[in-house]
Amino acid sequence: MIRRFRREDLPRILEIERDAFPKSAYSRYTFLYYAKTIPDNFLVYEDDESGEVQGYVLFDDDGHIISIAVAREHRRRGIGTSLVRAVLRSSGGRAFVEVRESNIGAQRFYEKLGFRRVGRAPGYYEDEDAILMELVASPSLPC
Repeated sequence: MIRRFRREDLPRILEIERDAFPKSAYSRYTFLYYAKTIPDNFLVYEDDESGEVQGYVLFDDDGHIISIAVAREHRRRGIGTSLVRAVLRSSGGRAFVEVRESNIGAQRFYEKLGFRRVGRAPGYYEDEDAILMELVASPSLPC
């Protein structure tokens, strides 16, 4: 089930974050900032049976995906796709994201959902460029 972030989710979110983004993991304070400033757009995927948080997404009203991650042991089960669909429902069917140039897995994930490359942001991550990707919802990925 997808639901809004709760403060007690933070330890698990930080664990997922550190594993997913070892070069640039967000801090506890960054997540608390987003929880306060965009509470409706900080969503977690919680397993219905165990109650375990297995992924999260942070996004702006316009569909800008600030961060999304799924716990390594729960990837390739549709959780990321479900989280992107939640973004599309909230943003009127549009989403865009920056992805590390070296993160081929993430690029393939977004391409599979119908995102297309629309540009590059040199030095976006200080040590690396970002690939800019965008999606306007289509029948292949309904909201």
